[in-house]
Amino acid sequence: MNNFADGLEDPEVAPLLPGYTFGQRLMSGLTPIERDGLLDFAIERPAGLDGWTLLTTVRGRGLLLDRPGEVELQEGDVLLIPPRAEHRYRRHDASSSWWHRWVYFQPRQTWLPWLSWRGGGPKATLLRGQDDDFRRELDRIFSEIDAWSINTDAFAMEMSFNLLERAILICSRYNEKPVADYDPRLAGVCSYIAENIDQPLSLETIAGHARLSVSRLSHLFQDRYGCSIMSWRDDLRMQLACRILKMTDAPVKQVAIQVGYANPLHFSKMFRKRMGLSPSGYRMEQA
Repeated sequence: MNNFADGLEDPEVAPLLPGYTFGQRLMSGLTPIERDGLLDFAIERPAGLDGWTLLTTVRGRGLLLDRPGEVELQEGDVLLIPPRAEHRYRRHDASSSWWHRWVYFQPRQTWLPWLSWRGGGPKATLLRGQDDDFRRELDRIFSEIDAWSINTDAFAMEMSFNLLERAILICSRYNEKPVADYDPRLAGVCSYIAENIDQPLSLETIAGHARLSVSRLSHLFQDRYGCSIMSWRDDLRMQLACRILKMTDAPVKQVAIQVGYANPLHFSKMFRKRMGLSPSGYRMEQA
C-alpha cells in the first residue's frame, strides 16, 4: 500500500489527492476508494475548480455533501459540477467502497446548452442513472476517454474531446431537458460569434445581429450560460488558439491575429490567464 507522500509523487495518483492543481483542458481517471485505503477521505474543495467535472459512480456508494442533508450516490448516478462550485463528497459509511470515474474539462463553447441540466444551478447537478443501457454506455465511454487521454499524439486530445462530447450528449438526452429552454436567439449569437471569431465584434454589433438591446441580450446570455458574452468569446478564441498551436507551426503573432487579437502581447496575457502557460509554453508541452 502506498502512503500519502508516495501518492503525491505518482502521476496516476496525484490528481486524486488534496491540493492538486487541475490546469489542463481535459483530465480523466478512475478513483477506486476502499474503506481505510489511501484515497478514503472526503473531498473538500470550497472554491471548486476552474473547469467542469463529470463524475459517475461505477461501484459501491458515495455521499454528496454540498446540499441540505447528504445525498447518496449510487451505481450509475452522474454528477455534473460547474466551475467554481464547491466539491464535497466521500465514500458512504455503509459501503465498503466507492469507485467513480471522472473527467475534468474545459468545454467547447458549443457544449454549453448541453451542460445546463434540469434542476441545475451554481451547484452540482445529480442525474440518477437507473437505466442499465445508459450505465453501460457511459462506463464504456469513460473508459475510452481514459485510454485516449494518456496518449501524446496530436489527435489523442481531440479523440478524448469527441468521446466526452458523446458522453455529455447522452447524459443531456437522458436528463430530458425541456425544449422550452432552447432560445434560438442565443444559439444564433453563438454561431455569429464563432463565424466571426477573428473580428473585433462589439456588444452593440452582436446585440444588433440578435435584434435585442445590449442589456437584454447580456441578461439572457448570463442567465442561460453562466458567463458574459465577451468571456464566452474569449474562451472560444482560446480553444481555437490551442488547436492552431498544437497542429501547426504558425508564429504566435499569426495565431493571435487568426483568433481575433491584434495585439500579440494581449493575446499572450489572455492565453496565460486561461491556460496557465504562455502560447509558446503550451506548444512545447503538446509537442
